[in-house]
Amino acid sequence: MTSPSLADSFAKALEQKPPRPGRPVHSANVEYRYRAPHDAFGRNGYSQVSNDFLSEVLAVLIARHGMSPAQSAVLVFCMGRQREGRLRITHVKIALHLGIERANVTRALGSLEGWHMIQRRANSLIVVNPLICFKGNGDLQEEVLEQLRADAKAVLRKHFPQMREDEVREAASESFPEFQPPAAPKPRTRQLEFGDNDVEGQAC
Repeated sequence: MTSPSLADSFAKALEQKPPRPGRPVHSANVEYRYRAPHDAFGRNGYSQVSNDFLSEVLAVLIARHGMSPAQSAVLVFCMGRQREGRLRITHVKIALHLGIERANVTRALGSLEGWHMIQRRANSLIVVNPLICFKGNGDLQEEVLEQLRADAKAVLRKHFPQMREDEVREAASESFPEFQPPAAPKPRTRQLEFGDNDVEGQAC
């Protein structure tokens, strides 16, 4: 048998007669009000994204050219397409969607992986760091984070069997998905104008 819901408990309480002592109850009612659903573009819902990552890391890196246009575009694309932190897509399909060269996508993914923003896996699987963006509830996010940390420990034990447990734990804490934002370059001394483009190959 399932435990009674909150609505059942209220209904049962309202069916009972008020106690005799004290001031008599004239009337009682319960009103249920539900939160309005989010209204967002598209049919795939929305992701929880770290506000600090957007404002303190991503915006600053883009503005100061700490990230190239290809790097920022590939990251935003992956953040928007991930579900439970994962998406399965080839470099070619990302390039076609963004309208850039596949080589630039590959270089961008390599840089993003070095910054612990994403991780590339076998069979065209990309994992977006759940600490910066995640589509799913908090419980599911914790499960994904624990699995990623367990994966990091397993890889370390496989390649470095002589490592002590405390060393494995410390090394795993410094690997994906732990996130330390890359250093942003100093502010530029000149104003950028619309159409002021850097060479993408050099930026990546």
